[in-house]
Amino acid sequence: MHKRVDRPLFPELMDGALPYLEARRALADLDRVNRLLLGVGAARRTLARRLAAEAAPERPVALLDLGTGSGFIAREVARAAGRMGCRVRVVGLDRRLAHLVVGRALAGRAGDGQLRVAASADALPFRDGAFDWTVSNLLFHHFGGLSNQAILAEMRRCSRRGAAVVDLRRSRLAGWMIRGLFPLLGIGRVARHDGLLSIRQSWTLAEVRELVAELPVEELRRRFPFRWSLVVATANCRPRQSSAGVGRDHPRSLAAGSRPKPSASTTAATIARSIARAASTPTWLGWAATSPRARVTTRSPS
Repeated sequence: MHKRVDRPLFPELMDGALPYLEARRALADLDRVNRLLLGVGAARRTLARRLAAEAAPERPVALLDLGTGSGFIAREVARAAGRMGCRVRVVGLDRRLAHLVVGRALAGRAGDGQLRVAASADALPFRDGAFDWTVSNLLFHHFGGLSNQAILAEMRRCSRRGAAVVDLRRSRLAGWMIRGLFPLLGIGRVARHDGLLSIRQSWTLAEVRELVAELPVEELRRRFPFRWSLVVATANCRPRQSSAGVGRDHPRSLAAGSRPKPSASTTAATIARSIARAASTPTWLGWAATSPRARVTTRSPS
């Protein structure tokens, strides 16, 4: 068992039910930090060329972004791949519906073309191999070992090519920079609080290496600034692993036995139809959502 499994984790403010305006300010602050301090570059360098390698004229490359928040990082990665001649269709998934609503508002009237789905990362409501790639950015440090293993298993199950993770690397220097730079940049109290907590609860490269020792790792390396990237090969031919009991090491997780059971009306067909109606989804995504094992009802933030 990994040593991080039993390490206590503390919820960030954005993990809770913030008022809409506070959530909007916090997500906008996070996007600004990623833009000004080059945080988006790590995800772009990890994934853009890999997405471009999957480009095909008959359909866009399908990308699932876990813990998407405002959707800013996924949007920038898709733009980078687009400059290489690759069309990317992004599906952003977040447990908090409020973050998805804020993300659509921040995208403006023109929108960003993303479909937004509210669901849990350790129980993805998509069939095996539904996407070309799955990715999470700044999600890993929210969880302990058991939960991250379950999330990686789900990411690999739903991808045809692989799963990519980009997250913070624990560093005292990063903490000092947050204390010094965030006030100068006018970053609000929520993003300042959560930024410091994120650095304290983030993983070192050695800890990640130990956690994924038995997985087919294609890449595990440091990324600038204060980040690391992980790329793991797909596992879509393997049976889905049960996530029962997983996530109890994370403060946001549901209590044991309290996870809602799907009703008879929450069928795979209903999920597929609701997603398609919500965002005029192309045929491939309706197919992707049709999973007989779907356990989470997806919702449009409209």
